[in-house]
Amino acid sequence: MVLVVLGRLYFSTNKSKMALINLNRIIVLCLYREVTRIIKASFNKGNTKVSVIITVIVLIVVGAVLIYSSKEPEVGVFDNSVQIKAMYGLTIDVSDIADVALIEKSMSEIGNVGRRVNGADVFGTLQGNFKSDTLGETLLFIRLNSSPTIRIERNNGKDIYLSFSSSEKTIRIFNEITTAMNRDYNIDE
Repeated sequence: MVLVVLGRLYFSTNKSKMALINLNRIIVLCLYREVTRIIKASFNKGNTKVSVIITVIVLIVVGAVLIYSSKEPEVGVFDNSVQIKAMYGLTIDVSDIADVALIEKSMSEIGNVGRRVNGADVFGTLQGNFKSDTLGETLLFIRLNSSPTIRIERNNGKDIYLSFSSSEKTIRIFNEITTAMNRDYNIDE
């Protein structure tokens, strides 16, 4: 519990996303430690009811995290920004976008997405920070085998790749981003 208090103090003084990620790691480690301690104690006492309840709670929490991380992101395109609501989501100022491209391939066809640095890879949905030899450091919000894929090159940050299970949705989001950038791209469907 001391680690949770220290983590919350750290987060209150440093409100960056890394602080939130570090806080989550601290909480997960504390929970893991407490759950394993309780399970061991209940087995030693022969109290399997407590062990079953704790196991069910842990499975529900893990299941909820898996479901949340496998959801497609919600993307909102506004006059001055593009907002990606998802695990590892962010808001991009339109002036920070150097270029946006619609690639007629799925991410698995584009190239090796590399290794997950800080992200999730659940049921073919990749979200978060990845690093590869071919693409470098990227921020992915993709369905691995869905095409087309949007690539957003930023002036100050990692390239972002977006794709959805529906190609129509991907094309619609691409058009909204290019409109917000005051550019006119022709898309051959």
